[in-house]
Amino acid sequence: MSELIEQLAPEVADDDRLGPIRQRARRALMQHGFPDLKTEAWKYTSLKVLQKRSFEATELPGSQPPELPFDAVMIHFGHGLLDPDGLDLPDGVRLEAISASDLEDVEYGDRADAFAWLNLACFQQAWRLVIETEQTRPLVLATTTSEAFAGSVHPRLLIDVRQGASANLIELQQDHGKGLINVVEDIELAPEARLDHHLVRRHADSVWVQRSKVRVARDGHYQCHVLDLGGRLMRQDLAIDLTADGARGEVDGVAVINSKQHVDYHTSIDHKVGQTNSRESFRMLADGNGVGVFNGRIHIHRGADDSHPDLNTANLLLSDSARINTKPELEIHAEEVTASHGATIGQLDENALFYMRSRGMSAEAATALLKLGFATEPLDNIESEPIRNWLIGRLSQALEE
Repeated sequence: MSELIEQLAPEVADDDRLGPIRQRARRALMQHGFPDLKTEAWKYTSLKVLQKRSFEATELPGSQPPELPFDAVMIHFGHGLLDPDGLDLPDGVRLEAISASDLEDVEYGDRADAFAWLNLACFQQAWRLVIETEQTRPLVLATTTSEAFAGSVHPRLLIDVRQGASANLIELQQDHGKGLINVVEDIELAPEARLDHHLVRRHADSVWVQRSKVRVARDGHYQCHVLDLGGRLMRQDLAIDLTADGARGEVDGVAVINSKQHVDYHTSIDHKVGQTNSRESFRMLADGNGVGVFNGRIHIHRGADDSHPDLNTANLLLSDSARINTKPELEIHAEEVTASHGATIGQLDENALFYMRSRGMSAEAATALLKLGFATEPLDNIESEPIRNWLIGRLSQALEE
């Protein structure tokens, strides 16, 4: 793995204004190394695909922003980088560069956080998106790559939702390359703020690693919806801290995984005080020799009485070669809580298939309908009708392919 570190995080140039920050991050990365299958949080996800690539930076053609079937504010990251010139943001939304002083005290953990250290050592841009008022149009952070993309990029983003503000934020990721995209994202919700966060992604052969950390203050509400249509290697770490009374965190997700694809979601929700609520529902469908990983953890800290978490994961194996590794965790250190969790893994119901075929449906149509019914449920909680219909349409199309 040391060769991979040398390749992805070369020595810092003397004229780099962020040199001390990068050097500290690189030393931490060299000390801990990248995770392997002995690292508990990465025990089902191998990084061998990274070791086989050269990640050579080449001149890339322009990457066009995607089109959407509804009106939205588009912030486009072509090959992971943003050109702010000509960006037209609505009132109450600002985008500003993060200064070096904002990153001097950043700390991460050990080997499990290697990609966060890598991001700090190598990021090209760091942006702060500030949302100060209620936004009626969705904000879209679109990251696209072309087929020629074979390098590595390390986007860094802080999303700051101010007191009483609210927004629908769509992270739309459409990859066509075979590089590495390594994202670090911090989200801060002030008191009484709300963020509906939609992670919509479909990848080709690139390796995509994203670390998202969310802090929710008093009476804040963070709701995350995931539609993942698979990729060569996808790893998402999502951590939600409920830090004050009335804070709420919710996650609804579905991942569709096909042959030669590996999708790994690790989520954690920390109830750090009482009178907080969380809910998580995640579904995976794996076909061919695809591999899915889901680890959902809810931690109720000592003294966080009157917390109410709920965690559920359901999974479908659509072939004999597919694999799904799922693990719900509920860790409770408080006395007065109501909590529940559960996990299921199964296959399509043969009785339901027989019933539908006996009513004249073909085997293909019956199978597609059952898969869609299973996968759609987490998306039904999206309040925005245009976004909900768009995502269900994308899901339906993917299941028919």
